[in-house]
Amino acid sequence: MKPEQQRAILEAAAKACGFKKWRVLTSGLFQVSNNENWNEAFAKWTGWNPITNPADCAEMCAKLEINQFHWPDAVACDTQRPSRIGAEASLKDHDNSRLKAWMYAATMVAAKIGDLK
Repeated sequence: MKPEQQRAILEAAAKACGFKKWRVLTSGLFQVSNNENWNEAFAKWTGWNPITNPADCAEMCAKLEINQFHWPDAVACDTQRPSRIGAEASLKDHDNSRLKAWMYAATMVAAKIGDLK
């Protein structure tokens, strides 16, 4: 996945999760903030990437009520809120890792929710 694509997905997912602002550092680290202070110099930023961090992904899934389903060769995620939205990831496209496929599919669902807002 190209960095621009990942950034767009993470921005839409952050929007769905209700983060007030987000940014990408020159190192590529994606950060989010819920601080009410809109001055970036004083905002409290934290690294956030549900595509690569299982804890971020699990928290996102709980917040957005994203379900997961496992098949021998794929993982699918969906939600009923705000409407039925789903995504599927093949294990072979994610190093045969069920964890990586889950994180990708769940983040895609969150991004689709964010695009609706």
